[in-house]
Amino acid sequence: MQMAFFLVTVLASTLTLAAAPLALAQSDPAALLKQYAEALNRGDAAGVLAMFADDAVFDGPGLCAAAPCVGKAPLQKELERQVAVKEHFTILKQYVSGNVVTSRFEFRNDTIMKAGVERIIGWWIVETQGDKISYVRGAIPDRSDPETARFFEWLRTQPPAR
Repeated sequence: MQMAFFLVTVLASTLTLAAAPLALAQSDPAALLKQYAEALNRGDAAGVLAMFADDAVFDGPGLCAAAPCVGKAPLQKELERQVAVKEHFTILKQYVSGNVVTSRFEFRNDTIMKAGVERIIGWWIVETQGDKISYVRGAIPDRSDPETARFFEWLRTQPPAR
């Protein structure tokens, strides 16, 4: 657990330092991530997509796992997929540094339930520019959590997706 927190903190700090020269008028990145969660939880893919910059990078699960989704067109497909599997996440803790928010979350969806697991725990690192999300590194699992570890063990045993 401490190692995972350390790695997430180092990554968030690196993003913060890399973004420092780009100091623009900032909105509240924690509030923006909360709006993201609320829109996704109500199944509003278009509402979530509107929160992203045109050239945003989403480096996360699903369709963006093999290679990050860059731009709104591929991101829209991933958000529609998330809505289709009834993604729902609850923010547990947030750490803000400048325009970067690192968030610990509880995550639920149909695939997680299919594995016989109620929820998984993970981390998101989100960078904003002004009032838009510009970068997301998402769903970094906390494998020290027993349910999360059980889910990823189940996932490992599944045949490859086609």
